Parts: sequence; structure tokens; C-alpha cells
Amino acid sequence: MIMAILYQSSRNTTPRIFLMRIFLIFSIITVQDAKSQIVESQVVEKVQLLEETLVTANQQGTTLSRTSPLKTETITHAGLTKLACCSLSESFENSASVSVGFTDAVSGARQIKLLGLSGIYTQMLAENIPTLRGLAATYGWNYIPSSWLESIQISKGASSVVNGYESIAGQMNLEFKKPHNNEPLYLDFYTNNERHYEGNLASAVQLNKNVWTELMLHGTIANTAHDRNNDHFLDMPKMQYINAYNRWFYLNQERGVQSRTGIKFLYETRKAGQDSTCHESNGLPLLETLINNRNMTAYNKTGIAVGSKEGQSIGIINSFTHHEQNSDFGRKHFDGTQTSYYANILFTSFIHTPDHRYTAGVSFVYDNYDTEYSDSAEYNHTPLTKLQRTESVLGAFAEYTYSGIKGLTVVLGGRTDYNSLFGWLITPRANIKYDMGEYVILRASAGRGFRSPNVIADNIGLMASSRNFDVTAINGLDMEQAWNYGGSVAAYIPLWGEQRATLSLDYFRTVFQNQAIIDTERNRQAVYFYNLNGNSYADAWQADLSMTFLKGFDLFAAFRYNNNRITYAQESSRYEVDQPLVSKYRGLLNLSYATTFKRWVFDFTAQINGPARLPGLNGYSSEPIHSPAYPLLFAQITKNSKRFDVYIGAENLLGYTQKDPILGWKDPFARDFDASMVWGPITGAKVYGGIRLRIGDLK
Repeated sequence: MIMAILYQSSRNTTPRIFLMRIFLIFSIITVQDAKSQIVESQVVEKVQLLEETLVTANQQGTTLSRTSPLKTETITHAGLTKLACCSLSESFENSASVSVGFTDAVSGARQIKLLGLSGIYTQMLAENIPTLRGLAATYGWNYIPSSWLESIQISKGASSVVNGYESIAGQMNLEFKKPHNNEPLYLDFYTNNERHYEGNLASAVQLNKNVWTELMLHGTIANTAHDRNNDHFLDMPKMQYINAYNRWFYLNQERGVQSRTGIKFLYETRKAGQDSTCHESNGLPLLETLINNRNMTAYNKTGIAVGSKEGQSIGIINSFTHHEQNSDFGRKHFDGTQTSYYANILFTSFIHTPDHRYTAGVSFVYDNYDTEYSDSAEYNHTPLTKLQRTESVLGAFAEYTYSGIKGLTVVLGGRTDYNSLFGWLITPRANIKYDMGEYVILRASAGRGFRSPNVIADNIGLMASSRNFDVTAINGLDMEQAWNYGGSVAAYIPLWGEQRATLSLDYFRTVFQNQAIIDTERNRQAVYFYNLNGNSYADAWQADLSMTFLKGFDLFAAFRYNNNRITYAQESSRYEVDQPLVSKYRGLLNLSYATTFKRWVFDFTAQINGPARLPGLNGYSSEPIHSPAYPLLFAQITKNSKRFDVYIGAENLLGYTQKDPILGWKDPFARDFDASMVWGPITGAKVYGGIRLRIGDLK
């Protein structure tokens, strides 16, 4: 549909010039040219419009960008279907860069780690708009169905200043299926041996020559109680949630305008903890966990060609989010409301030639948090405490890209922001890429990042414990800030015929100037919050190898090593230790075989997850205790056809689980109860199956 519009004749411009102009307009909205991982995703989108069949036929599960100045790993649509990735949180089992784990053994909340750092230090973008911030990040990794996604771009290290100052470890951008490039009707259904049911619907339609719209719906029902380890706590919460997303795409060839608008709604309820169906209370109270989340998000981003210069354009982005959360963890209560607004205006052009391109603009961020916490336990009674914060940030930025020397791209950027709570913030960033001929690419980056801590929402797993929260210290926390620098080398090695292997090595170091310390080791019955007083840093090394060495047979292998150190402080004493619950290493092997035309696809993934230091339970002088290394195995078989795909698979084939993930489970109201010390799987082997249906005229 869109190809006809792009190639039809015009009174004012040739189709080729118009296509180039539309691409440049959208590029500035998605961090123009080769500055960011977002750009390449848009290049892919245009290629798919022109040669969609070819791209689909040769699409690998994970690709490494050759054009982005940042090291950018893309999980493609093919990669998202290698396993039953029901949600975003389950989309990284074939990625060595990103680890995903549970925040606790009760709530079912998941959190990612990039460069060994919590996901709160990775800036999340939904098609270049900040998302999953604040309260929405607590459970938000479960709220984005993977079947809605076209791809995920993961960039390590300093990113573009265009998107704000919140990227510290890196950036992750989600590309959703486009209204102008989707099936008229798409359905998929999933279920597993735990009676967990999910369904998705997506329908796209072209209303006229300029307007497309799409409706996506998702529903999850998991109401069956499971307690495989007999600790009288549900292994996973009972939950129900619905998610609706309406997208609009406007394209006007004559005026040189492109606009995207969307609105999302979400409602979720989950019940966890002890349940009468798997626990005989004998008249004693049950420790029940009740969680409700409601979210509404609306956005618009528009690109307009201006002036006489080819590629000179303006981009305007607006986004509004309202999120409500109610959490009862037995005697602990945390309720919150977040209202956020984001605006960004960008102007892009070049000086004399396109080898000297720049983007400049202004941005505004408004966040209002109205939260409250209480604990009714007798031994650490905390009355209802209001934790309110209103924060606004006005900023200006500029970014310059030089590409005048063959093979060399240099991106220099800086921004200045005034934060209503923390004052002036200066954010410099730089990225360099050099192509050493056809086969080797070098990259280096350095930059600074900031973020405002939301310590309870950021560490929601601690609510699943009897620990006393030192809430009086929360309002005294400063803004977190860190420097990140590193580099990578990628080698593209010719094999036989047209086959090549890709070998990538990278190293990144993150050094905190200030960090909100969450101290669970001074006292096993308490949590202390304070500003960093000492060293805190993270080193991450990674090696990746991908190759297609037989027709239809792909191999991806990777190994990552992390060295994270943090300093705890008590009065005049400091204790520098390995950061707790961070796995020292991770190895990954993925084997994939596809028959002709991908009628059958066979996938197998093996992981080895290294030991992690466990928090000391006897103060800072505790003997270091580490979790064991453990394996995880995954397998899936998929039968593809033009109208439908059917798949069956299994996760955690060896059934490995963490022994006793809940400390003190026999007496959950005692002071030593703690379900937050999770380092491994808490559910055993899982068998699943599903079907994907495509109805209507297929592109």
C-alpha cells in the first residue's frame, strides 16, 4: 500500500527525492543518520517496504549493526519467535548482553540487567520515546507483548543526547509493528502446562491514501495455583491483565509530513503469596500479596520537511503517561500515582555538505509522583508516610556528526538541563566508529548520565520481606550520576561461498559519582538508603560469534564476564564488596536450523549462568557466600505456512530451581522472613505451545 504512494508521480517532487526526504524526516525523530541504533531500524523498515520478501527470507535472529556508531545488537522478529517470548521480559534468553531475573520469589516482577547493572540504568525507548520510567518500570517488562514487536535494538554505553540524560549503561529501543506494514488481521494464542493462557489480536487498515490505523489487543489469564517446592507460597502469582494499543500513521507526500499517534491502556491485577488452595492456615492469617496496576499513555511524533536544503527538517515529539499502582505485601503497603509529560523539538540540517550534519533542539520533562508507604508489623511499625515528588526538567542539546573521511564517523553531543530539584546538569557524550576496510569495525564511546532515584519502586522485591525500611532517608537522596566509557571491535570473517562469520569483542566500564545505595547487609532485618560514599563501578567484557556454516543452519555463541563493586558505609567505616546478586559470567549457545522456505524451524539454546555473591546475613563481616553456577536449556519446534504458524517448546528443560528462595517461609510474619534474595529460577521445567494466524490479504 505504502509503496504505491511513495512511487506515484507528484507535481512537486520526484518519487526518489520524496522517498529520501521522508526517510530523513523520520530519521531526525529517531536520532538522525548514523548516530543511533534507532536509525538503522528505520533503514530496515524502508528496505522491508521495497524488498520485504527478501528481508524476511534471510532474517537472522540477532544481528550486529555495521552502520551505527554505537555497538548495537538487534533482536529481529525472527529472533523474537525463536522462543515463546510472551512478553518483553522473556525476549532475551538468546541474548548474552541482557540478563533477566525475578526481583523476588513472590510478586512475579522481573528486571533486566545490562553491563551487570540493574535495568533502571538502561534508558528504555518505544520508537524513540522514553518509556517504562518510574512506577511504570516496576512491572512494565511484563506489559509489552513480544508479538506486538518488530524488533529490539540494544545499544551499550553512551548514547545520543537527543533522548535526554537518563542513559547510563545503555539504551534499548522497541520497534512496534507498523500500521502501514502489518496484516489486516493477526491472531495468536499461547498456553503452557501451568494453565497460563495468553492471546493477541492485531488488525491494520488503510483508511485513505494518507492514513493508516492499527488496533492491538492482549489478554492474559493465569488463575491456577502452583506450589512445586511445597513452601506454601505460590510459585507464580495468579494474574489477569488486558492491554490495548491503537496506532495511527499519517503520510502526506505533497506537504512532506509524516506523523505517528498512539494511545495505550492497561489494567492488571495479580494475587501472590500464600493462598488457601495450597496452604492450610489452621486459623492463622495468610501472607497475601495483592497488586493492581493501571496505565494510560498517549503520544504523537511528527516530522516536517522545511527550507530548501535536502534533508532539513523539524521533528516534534509529545508523550503523556498516567500510572496508578496499589501494592499490598502482607503488612507492607505501597501505593503510588505517577503523571508524566515529555516533549522534544528537534531541528536537523547540515553545514555546506551532508558530511557535517547536526541536530539541535529543546526538551521538557515533567514528573509528578504521589506515593505512600506503611508497615503495620509490630516490630518495625511505620505509619503511613507520604513520599511525594514533583520534578521538571528543561533542557537544550546539540549533536554534530562528521563523516567526511571514508570509514570514519564521529558524533559529538552535549546537553544542558535545569532540574527543578537538583539544579544544572551538564551531559557530554561522544561516539566514534572507524571501518578498517571491509572486514573490521572499531568503535569507542564515552559519556555521562543522570537519573532521579525512586528507591521503593526501583527495588520492589524488598517489599516481599519483613525488613524495616528507613524511609526517613529517602527524601535526602541525591541524583544518581555516572560516567560510562568503552569500545568494541567487530570482525566480519569470510568463510566459504557467500558465508561469513561475525566475531565481536567489547568492554565497557561504568563509574558512579553518586548512587542511591540500597543496603541490605548492615542488618538482615532492615533496609538502609543513602548516597554513595566510596567506590561503585561495573566492568563488563563480552565476546560474540555468529555464523551460518551450512545452508539454513545458524550458530550464535557468546560469553560475558562482569566485575561489579560497591561500597557500603556505616558512620566512618567503609566496606567495598562485590555487588550482590550479580552473576559473574554468562555463556550462551544458540543453534537454529530451518528447512527450505523456513517451513520447519528448530531452535535450541543452552545457557550457563555463573555464581553471584549473596547478601551477607550477619552484617558486613559475613563470610562471602556465592550461589552455584547453573545451566538452562530451551528448545522449540515451529511449523510455518503462509496463513499460520504452530509451535511447541520447553523452557528450563533440566528443571533447575533455586533451593528455598524464600527465607523463613514457615513463619512469614517473623522478622527473618525474606523472599527478595533470588538469584536463579523459581519455577521448574515448562512445556508450552501456541499458534499464530494471519487473515486477509498478506503483503
